[in-house]
Amino acid sequence: MASLRKRGKSWYYRFVDAEGLKVERKGCADKRATQEMANAAESEAAKIRSGLVDVRDLARREHAARPIAEHVAAWAASLEAKGSTAQHVALSANRVRVLIAISLGAAPSEVERPRKAKRCEIPIHEAKLADWLATGRLACLTTDRVQSALATLRSEGMSLGSVNHHKTAIRSFTKWAWKSGRFASDPLTGLTGYNAKEDRRHDRRTIGVDDLRRLIEAAHNGPTWRKMSGPSRALLYRLAIATGLRYGEIQSITPESFDWTADPAAVTVQAAYTKNGTAATLTLARDLADDLRHFVALVASGEPVFPLTDDRGATMLQCDLERAGIPYRDSGGLVFDFHSLRCQTATLLDAAGVSPRVAQRIMRHSTPGLTDRYTKPRAVDMERAALSLPSLRSDSDRPQASILAATGTDVQPVNNPRAHYLPTAGDGLGRKEPDADATAALFVQPAEKPKPCEIRDLTASVGQSQGKEGMGRGRVELPTHGFSVRCSTN
Repeated sequence: MASLRKRGKSWYYRFVDAEGLKVERKGCADKRATQEMANAAESEAAKIRSGLVDVRDLARREHAARPIAEHVAAWAASLEAKGSTAQHVALSANRVRVLIAISLGAAPSEVERPRKAKRCEIPIHEAKLADWLATGRLACLTTDRVQSALATLRSEGMSLGSVNHHKTAIRSFTKWAWKSGRFASDPLTGLTGYNAKEDRRHDRRTIGVDDLRRLIEAAHNGPTWRKMSGPSRALLYRLAIATGLRYGEIQSITPESFDWTADPAAVTVQAAYTKNGTAATLTLARDLADDLRHFVALVASGEPVFPLTDDRGATMLQCDLERAGIPYRDSGGLVFDFHSLRCQTATLLDAAGVSPRVAQRIMRHSTPGLTDRYTKPRAVDMERAALSLPSLRSDSDRPQASILAATGTDVQPVNNPRAHYLPTAGDGLGRKEPDADATAALFVQPAEKPKPCEIRDLTASVGQSQGKEGMGRGRVELPTHGFSVRCSTN
C-alpha cells in the first residue's frame, strides 16, 4: 500500500516498484491527486510483475515525456564517444535541431545561423532555437513534418546538397533513438532526399601547374591572415596538394604527426580526424619534407602546425588567389576553393600516369569511381590529348595529296606534328626520289617551332650554299598541319 507524506507545499508518495524496491516520487500540492498517482504507480508495477506490461513500453513512455533537446544532446554525446570530431558533432547536432525547429513551425531565418554570422549574433539564434526545442517531443518527428521542413529549406534557397545533409543528420538521429529504445520503430523510414545533381552550385575545378606555382608564390609573399603567415600558407597548400589531406585533417596535425626517421618522411592523421575513421599515413615528397622539417621544428610540441580557423579555408584561399590573379569562380561558374586542392591531387596523379588503384589508395577513397569524380582535367588537357591521336583520313580525302604526290614525298597523316610516333632520325621508309624541277615547290620546316608551311625556291637557296654544279644529296623533313613530309634532293 502506498504511503504519502508532505514536504513543503508538495506531497510525495512511496510505493514498491516492479523490482520489489521501495521508491519515492514527487506528487503535487493536492493530496487526493497525489494519492491517485500513487495508486496508478502501484497498479502499473503489479502489471509488470505479472507480465501484462512490457518494460520497454514504459521506458519509451518516459522518453516521450522528455524535451527533444535532451535526446539530441544524448545523441551528440554518443557521436563524440564513438570518436567523431567535435566539429562533426556540432555540425550534425545543429542540423538536427534546426530541422526539428522548422518542423515545429519556426521560420528558417529565425533558427538557422547565417554562414557569416557575427559572434554577437550567435547567442541570439541559439536562444531562439532552444525556445522552439523546449516545446518539442519525440512524437513530433513524423515523416510528413520532417519532409515538409526539408521542402521549406529548399524553398528558402538552400542548395539540394545541403538539404540532403540535413536529411542525413536527422535520419542518423532517429536510427540512434530507435536502437536505444526511444522509439518502437524508426519514424522516418520513408523520408526522401533530393537529386543534388539538379542543383549544382559549388562545382569545383582544377588549375594548371603554372597557376599553382603562382598561387603558392603569392601566398608565400603575402601578409599574415589570421594566425597564418605567408610562408605557412604556402607550405599548407603544398602539403594539401601533395597528400590530398582535407582541411580538418590538416588542422589536426601536430609536430608529433611527422615521422622524420622514415625514408621518405611521412605524416600521419589520427583516426578521430579522418573522414572514414581510419588513421592515414601519407608519404611526403623530399623537397616538401625538407621545407616542412625546418618549419615544424619551430612549433611547440602538441600545438597545431597550421593554426587554421574553423570553416575559413575558402576565405583564406580567396585572398591568395586574388593576389595571384587567379579567379575564384571562372566564366563557367566553377570554383577553386580549399577542397579543390584535393581534386588537384587526383588530377595530377592521373596526369602523371599513376594507376587508378594506387591513386585510389592515396586519395583514401572506398571505390575507384569516387576517385574518378575528383579527377578534373582541364579543357586544354583534353584538347591536347585529342590532337595526339593519329589521323584516319584516307589517301583520296587528303587535300594536299596531289601536290605532295608530284614531289614524290612520303606522307604520314597525323593530328599533332609533335606526336611521339613521328620519325626523328634516319631516312625513313618508302621514300621516293623527286625530280630536280620539283624542288621549287617544297614546304620548309622551321628550325625551332613548327609554323604554317611556306613555299620557297630551294634551288636558289641550295645553290647559293653548295653551288649548282656541286649540289650533293640532302634531306628535308617537312611537317605540315596534317602531314609529316620527308624529301630527298639530288
